[in-house]
Amino acid sequence: MPELELWSYTFRRSNLVELAAAAAAAGFACVTTTTALYARSAAEFPDLRARIDDQGVRVTFIDGLATVLPGTDLPPGEATFDQCIDMAHELGVGAINVVHMTGRPMPLDEMATAFGVACERAKAEELRLAIEFIPDTGIPDFATAAAIVREAGAANGSVLLDTWHFARGGGDFADLDDAAVALIGGVQLSDRSPDQDAQPYVPRKGRKIPGDGALPLATLTAHIRRRHPDLPIGIEVLSDEVDELGLDAGTRRLHASLDALMSD
Repeated sequence: MPELELWSYTFRRSNLVELAAAAAAAGFACVTTTTALYARSAAEFPDLRARIDDQGVRVTFIDGLATVLPGTDLPPGEATFDQCIDMAHELGVGAINVVHMTGRPMPLDEMATAFGVACERAKAEELRLAIEFIPDTGIPDFATAAAIVREAGAANGSVLLDTWHFARGGGDFADLDDAAVALIGGVQLSDRSPDQDAQPYVPRKGRKIPGDGALPLATLTAHIRRRHPDLPIGIEVLSDEVDELGLDAGTRRLHASLDALMSD
């Protein structure tokens, strides 16, 4: 059984200590943190790392670094690469998720060069980087993220696969062959129904718990597990249903959905 990973943005009202405690109680081995969640939690708990360690879980990703790729117009205050590195070392995190929020399309070679430079810096800090593709940004799909990673050619660079973004961007899961799966360095599972393709996208809403939609998540997860047996299988479900369940019941429900997925 792989380690199961809870992506923190699923529960946006909780601090990192509360998230770690609920995740551990539900059976998750690891959690992630956003830059904002880290800042808020570190201000509340000077001994943040020790409090998380006491829960018996570890933090796997800093999510998400938006300031290393060209083509973004970001407001002041976005976390810098240096700040994300400091967060990672403080928490014992091994990876940083790179995003292109508000980004516009840029030449592939410029994106790959910037990502390669960032990977070199991360390598010196013993960190991995994963690019998350998001429709309506300059990295809208898996193919674009994969092309950047391949051209950069960094061993510590990868693609983060969010199944919701993959499906709503028109991705075909049959295209995720061995070569594509080899590039995956992080996973965010959620489900989706075909009728949602005709509905407008609402940020932070609408994602279904694995098993409640029609995506081939069991087949995909089995493929990823064969290629990356040590990679945690993560879940990120932004929905009214999970919000209404709350932290404790929500983490238990999400863990149960992954248990069912792995046993299919």
